[in-house]
Amino acid sequence: MGSTRWPPDLSLKAMGQVQHFLTHDADMAAPMILGGVPWETAAADAPFGAALMNELNWRAPAGHPVLLSLGALDVTRQALALHYALRDNQPLPPDWAGRAFDDPQVIRAYSSYCLRAAETARPDWLAIGIEVNLLAHFAPALWPSYLRLHRATFEAVKARFPDLPLLTTVAVQHFMGMADGADAAMQAAAMTELAAHTDMIGWSIYPHLSADVPDPVPPGFYDPLLEFAARLGKPSAITESGTSSAPVRIGWVTLPGSPERQVQATGALLQTAADGDMAFMVNWASHDYPALLVHLPEEIRPLAALWATTGILDGEGGEKAVTALWRDWLLRGK
Repeated sequence: MGSTRWPPDLSLKAMGQVQHFLTHDADMAAPMILGGVPWETAAADAPFGAALMNELNWRAPAGHPVLLSLGALDVTRQALALHYALRDNQPLPPDWAGRAFDDPQVIRAYSSYCLRAAETARPDWLAIGIEVNLLAHFAPALWPSYLRLHRATFEAVKARFPDLPLLTTVAVQHFMGMADGADAAMQAAAMTELAAHTDMIGWSIYPHLSADVPDPVPPGFYDPLLEFAARLGKPSAITESGTSSAPVRIGWVTLPGSPERQVQATGALLQTAADGDMAFMVNWASHDYPALLVHLPEEIRPLAALWATTGILDGEGGEKAVTALWRDWLLRGK
């Protein structure tokens, strides 16, 4: 059980809070690099910038295995990821904009990036794609070219690191046909294609983002995930998750949230992970982060706000209703 390194605020104190959570309230860590891909330097086998190397050189608390998640998709999961140059989330260089996923240079750069990330970070699990089923839903014409990129990357990394479990992550609400009119049968077919070149299936689950997820979440609600993994003969894990402990207003829409709902939905996910003998469960945010929102670019604040109160602790490190549940399950594994 663990979290990403997403901080509750933009400060050294906040990063220290995350490190404290990972040390004392987790037994694994799940760093996720969200700032794009170093397309130019990876393609040229040139050194990565200091900011990216700082992320790759981070080390988890002693004894904590690590899931490192990388992705070739942008934040909308509909196009090539932005450029991680001297800073993260930079526009794509002109000669990279518009390239297809299976462009030889894209394949070379992304494969090299994943290989070098594995060499530097030495994770225990490596995700080479994040919520990739959203591309199949939002831009199905691009799916075949993405599959070719995925296969080439998988084969390159497995050739160098045959014992490193490689996975891709799947956004569950779309996979189950519970968001944006997603077709569950099409989603299953696309993920079956992808799973031919993956060691594990990673589930990304945020119940509060879909009105089709019942409250409370009934027993067995996520059994289709376990059945899908079993049918493919693949182990699985919850690579990111979270439920809001407060309502979230987005434009004219208010997403429901309460401390009680967070406890119940988190418990349902933990039970699913136990029932499916999953490798781990990650709650994406260790802490609530309303204080961080004011530091984010205005255009992405509404998106980031969707998860601002999904932490296991509040923004100052105080306990929430869900904290006791989390710690109880953590102790079961000791």
